[in-house]
Amino acid sequence: MDRIRRLPLPALLPIMFVVVGGAYFAIGFVTGFVTGHTGESIADRLVSALIYAAVLTIGFGVLVAVRRRKAGGADELSRMQRAFKAGTVPPAVDPAVWIPMFEKWRRQYRRNRWFGPVVFGLFTALGVWLAVTERPVWWLYVALFLGLVVWSVLATPRALRKIDAMLEELRRRPITSAPAGSAPGTPQPTAGAAWTLPGDEAPRP
Repeated sequence: MDRIRRLPLPALLPIMFVVVGGAYFAIGFVTGFVTGHTGESIADRLVSALIYAAVLTIGFGVLVAVRRRKAGGADELSRMQRAFKAGTVPPAVDPAVWIPMFEKWRRQYRRNRWFGPVVFGLFTALGVWLAVTERPVWWLYVALFLGLVVWSVLATPRALRKIDAMLEELRRRPITSAPAGSAPGTPQPTAGAAWTLPGDEAPRP
């Protein structure tokens, strides 16, 4: 999986297109076969799968491109994701790049504390209604959405604790990356290493 995440977009997006389109086609075909409702022809299902895969691939490509640019490249983003999975900050990382990304992930997980249960809970209620009024196959989706509700409730607090611990570790490390406009590799002072008084022209150690 990590090897796939580090692929360049021209190689990653075709894989995404094939996987998403194939999954959409297969799910629709199997669902129609199980329920006996095969009103849509194979050609129509194939066209729907191609359109769905194209739209999702374009959106996924834009999202991945933006995330990679903010993280400093595909390899660095993959390194962040591996570190998050392990729950430890590796040595020789740039806090100036890592801190904003992990703060963004923390905001997303904080939002998921209520967003995930609400959204998946609504889908669960919709699935129950469709299973009762339409077809029993919707009970499979009800089970899936209930599983997502449980996963969201249990996984989100654990992820937040992990991110908070990693941010604390990152903020203890010195910032050494150069700001925009300065020479590359120029060491920068660590926050709190010097202090000033009103009227002072130079920091005192």
